[in-house]
Amino acid sequence: MYRTQEKYEQLKADANVQVGSQADDQLFLKASGGWSSKGTIYGLGREGPSMFERPAKVRRVSGSTSDAYTSPVVTELQGRLQSTEDELQTTRAELLSTREELAATKKQLDDTRLGLLELNARFDSFSSLMGHPTTRAGASQDST
Repeated sequence: MYRTQEKYEQLKADANVQVGSQADDQLFLKASGGWSSKGTIYGLGREGPSMFERPAKVRRVSGSTSDAYTSPVVTELQGRLQSTEDELQTTRAELLSTREELAATKKQLDDTRLGLLELNARFDSFSSLMGHPTTRAGASQDST
């Protein structure tokens, strides 16, 4: 553990990170040698998984554990996935905005329709007071 502590202190001095930060935790993980084949971290034992996320694929180099290997294909796919997720988020925001605009337009149409019905009723009332028959679309007036 003493050797791990020395490595950690050296890495910490070189990195200038705040104690307790995620960067500080990653320095400890690096100083300890990372994950073992048994799924532990030196100095933490079986508590490692509760403190650090274990990489999906770990390869062994010269008998020690190294950082997770990420192939260029995986990196490209992760980039494409992130791009697609960003595009989806933008599309969702646009959809929400369109729904709000549609609801506002529908309300305006309903208000206009009610206003027209009210005006039509007033017109009919006024026309009957004046003694003029009103005609509606589709109804014909006989003049015989």
